[in-house]
Amino acid sequence: MVQQLFTQGSLFDLQTVIDYGQSVINVAQELAKVLTDNRPLSTKTVSSQMNRYFLGTAASGAWQWKDAYEAVEVAQILYLRHLGIKILSQQPQVVVQQLEELTALCPTHTR
Repeated sequence: MVQQLFTQGSLFDLQTVIDYGQSVINVAQELAKVLTDNRPLSTKTVSSQMNRYFLGTAASGAWQWKDAYEAVEVAQILYLRHLGIKILSQQPQVVVQQLEELTALCPTHTR
């Protein structure tokens, strides 16, 4: 039974975990480019990137929207890292406003 789980790709299979993590990072990097251009992330954009890097659709079970929202959150972090010290040198009210603007560019977790 352990061998069967291993070959199917489970959470106990290190390669499955590595592949999943790398796919989330790849999607996040693509989404961060959109955020850097100050463009909104549509669910269509998120879905197409997830399909690309997870080699299948949500309908086929290749990924779930929970995974997509994780990629969006990582994209937000990558975007903030891109801003770097510029964001930290501003007044707190400005930082909060920028974070609200960033949040407005991202889809809500409603699927």
